[in-house]
Amino acid sequence: MRKSDKKKIIFLSICSMIMVINAGCVQQKPLEKLGLIIAVGFDLEEKDKIKGTAVVQKFDPMTKSTSKVVTAISKTTKGIRQTENLQSDQRLVLGQLRSVIYSRELAKKGIIQLVDTLNRDAAIGNMVYLTIADKSASEILQLDQTKQDINLGTYMYFLIKQNVEGEQIISPTLQEFNHNYYAIGRDPVLPILKVKKDDIIISGVGIFKDDRLVDELKQGKLFYLKILMDQYNAGTQEMGFKKEKFKKIILKNENYTNKPLYSKIYLSIDNIRSKSKIKLVDKKNLHFKVDIKLDSRLLEMTEALDLAKPASVKFLENEVDKVMKKNVEDLLIRFKELGADPIGFGNEYEAHLRGKPITVEEWQKKYKQATFEVHVKNTIERTGAVD
Repeated sequence: MRKSDKKKIIFLSICSMIMVINAGCVQQKPLEKLGLIIAVGFDLEEKDKIKGTAVVQKFDPMTKSTSKVVTAISKTTKGIRQTENLQSDQRLVLGQLRSVIYSRELAKKGIIQLVDTLNRDAAIGNMVYLTIADKSASEILQLDQTKQDINLGTYMYFLIKQNVEGEQIISPTLQEFNHNYYAIGRDPVLPILKVKKDDIIISGVGIFKDDRLVDELKQGKLFYLKILMDQYNAGTQEMGFKKEKFKKIILKNENYTNKPLYSKIYLSIDNIRSKSKIKLVDKKNLHFKVDIKLDSRLLEMTEALDLAKPASVKFLENEVDKVMKKNVEDLLIRFKELGADPIGFGNEYEAHLRGKPITVEEWQKKYKQATFEVHVKNTIERTGAVD
C-alpha cells in the first residue's frame, strides 16, 4: 500500500471518530424536561400590551401526562414566552403547536403582526390552525377543565380538523391564511370559537378585509360560502318553504295532515358534489358571471311530497335553485359592501390584465363597481335512503 493511501485511511478514520464523539455531544432534549405548547391565545390587555395564554402538555414518567394553562402579559410574543417560562418547571417549546386563537377585539384591529411571528419561527409548521374567539382567547383556553377531562389544546385542534374534513368550514391553516392575505384580490376567512355551557363550539366564520375582521357568517350561510370558494363534496343544508308553494305535490298523508308540527315545509338537502366557476364577462364594467352546479340528495322533508313523478322532482329542483341563487346573490352584495373578497373576484380580474399588476388600493376601488350574474343548477339525484 502506498504511503499516500495510508494517510488517506488514517485521515478518514480520525474524521469518523470525531463525528461519533460530536454525535454524542448533541444537546439532548428528554421529553419529561420539556413543556409542549399545544395551543396559544392572544388578547388585547392594555395600550401596547398583549395577554398571551398557552395550553402546555406536560410529561412525567412517574405519572400520566397532564396539561397546564399559563398566562403572561408583554409587548411582544417573545416577551410573553419568556414570562411564561418563569411559571413552568419545564422549558416551554412550540414544536407541537396545533392551534392559535385571537380575540375578536384583536382581530378587528388586525392580526398580521402576530401572524408574522408564527411565520418567522422555524419550530412552527404551516399547518397550524388559526381561529378567532367570539370574545376573549383566555376565556376559551382557561375553560374550567375540572368539568371535562380533556386537553383543551388537543380538543380545539380536533374540533377544527373534523369540521374541515367534513367540509363544514374552510380550512384555516397558517399556510392558507398567508396565501389569501398576500394574494391581491382575495381575503382570508377563519372560524370563530365560542364558549357555550362549558363547551367550545364553532359559532361561525369570520370574514376578513386584509388582516382585519369585518364580518361574521353564521351556520346557515356557511354552506353558500363553501360552494362559492371550493368544490364541495359533503355538507347538509336546511331550507324552508311556504306550504302553498308546494301544494300541487303534497301527498295526502294522515300522519302528516292530522298532526301539524311545522308551519312551513322544511327540506334537508345533502350535497354530493358541487362545482362553481367565476368568469369575468365585462372587464370595463367589472361584470362577473357565477355558475354553480350541484348534485344533491333529499335526506328529509317535514311534509309527504309526491316525488315519484319526474315533473315533481323538477319542480322541487327549481324551487331549491331559486333559494340558493337568492342566498348567493345576497352574500356577494354583502361582501362587496364590506370591501371583503373571500371568493377571489380580484384574482379573476387580475388574470385578465396585461402589463402592470393591480395594487390592493386599485382593486378596492374597482371592487365597489362590481356586478354579479348568478346561475344555480341543482340536480337531485336521490330522494331515498342515505348510503
